[in-house]
Amino acid sequence: MGFRRLRLLRRSRLARPAQQPSRPRLRFLAYHKSTGGPEVTISTIIPTFNRRVLAMRAIDSVLAQTVPLDEIIVVDDGSTDDTCAAISARYGSRVRLLRQANAGAAAARNRGIREARGAWIAFLDSDDAWLPTKIDRQQQALAALGPDLGFCFTDCVYDGNPERRSSIFREVGLAEAPRYARLAEPAACIFASNEPFYTPSVLVQRQLLTSIGGFDEGLTIGEDTDVFFRLSFRTSFCFVAEPLVQIDRTPSRTVGLCDLYLARDDRKYDCLDRLYGNWLAMPEVAGTKYEQPVRDMLRLLRYSSAECKLHQMRIGSALRELGRLRALGEGYPAIALNLLLRKADKFRRKLRHGAGEKPRGDSAGCGPS
Repeated sequence: MGFRRLRLLRRSRLARPAQQPSRPRLRFLAYHKSTGGPEVTISTIIPTFNRRVLAMRAIDSVLAQTVPLDEIIVVDDGSTDDTCAAISARYGSRVRLLRQANAGAAAARNRGIREARGAWIAFLDSDDAWLPTKIDRQQQALAALGPDLGFCFTDCVYDGNPERRSSIFREVGLAEAPRYARLAEPAACIFASNEPFYTPSVLVQRQLLTSIGGFDEGLTIGEDTDVFFRLSFRTSFCFVAEPLVQIDRTPSRTVGLCDLYLARDDRKYDCLDRLYGNWLAMPEVAGTKYEQPVRDMLRLLRYSSAECKLHQMRIGSALRELGRLRALGEGYPAIALNLLLRKADKFRRKLRHGAGEKPRGDSAGCGPS
């Protein structure tokens, strides 16, 4: 499953909100002259868990590429069905099958990165699929746009749900972008809930992933957004404005981790608290224009977590969360007022929704509410 990107920056409903910029248009720089570019070696990494049929569909889409890849690595993350046996029987030596005890998507991807031989890594989730020219178009983009690029992504379309016919680029404002272009300031896209990156569309230099330590295995959700954010300070990004990846969104399938973004679940709050805390500790963030937006996101998250725990009558846990808000500089009177204002705002939205109005906010998105 391709994990939907975090909707990281919410419209603040707190008293005395920090000044936040309006949602920017994504900025890109188009280039048209090809510079040739060197030949590159590419390893594909596909983590999977109990997805025998879907995983083989993903592998078939890699083998169908018009530009052959140098290596296909499937990391079986402790499957309990016959995924491994089926893949071995069907593909033999064409696929390097790595097995490990169940440790999550981040650990599976890291295992693949460590084992990969290619200079570039192309990620694919086991329930998604590439269109045949995906890698070819990305190689063309990298050759045309310059040698300093270490990260290339493409547009994606949803598959399996007739109600979701849009593409990622249409959703984030890149529908009119040129075919190949650089993305200016990719970190800003994350802060603006305008993130165009899907893991199965990404082609990235392996040494860049190694230099940042790969995926954070302590994160159950958001580990891909974390990697993209950290990479945005290490290399230039470019894209192919063509839908070359199919993201499975079949309604009948369980999408547990994506649903976790919307849940009142401690795992969500703990993961995102770790994520934002790690970002604040980055030298590229501390003391820069990015520090305050990250602090605002962490502040909103902790209010949401405190509300959840109070609603569930988990008083001790709620008090600990209020203490963490205090550590961000919030005084108890301001905390009480903000909690009341948030409650009142939710009540007003509920009334409007009951009256037939479309609710405001991003309740269909992922991230703290």
